[in-house]
Amino acid sequence: MKELQLFSEAQIQEWIEGFKKMIDELINSGIAIDRKMLLSEAQVSEILGVSERTMRTYRSKNKFHHIKLEGSIYYLRLILFYDLIMLSFKSIR
Repeated sequence: MKELQLFSEAQIQEWIEGFKKMIDELINSGIAIDRKMLLSEAQVSEILGVSERTMRTYRSKNKFHHIKLEGSIYYLRLILFYDLIMLSFKSIR
């Protein structure tokens, strides 16, 4: 039985382009993390179209890398794109 893809090819391509753009910015400007590179759990759940409770489940299953600072969960945009791409590839196999 064929498994369903989690994300469309267009969505994956959009993430790859965003990933490349961020890497280029990092290379050209040096590595400096600013606020726009961090996403809150609420922002990520909105992007993925899932509840924050589902995000906690994903975290407990180590599907996404995250950072916990002062009791809040954050995701580094660059690493989130990577995690999403890798998850999508796993669903194809």
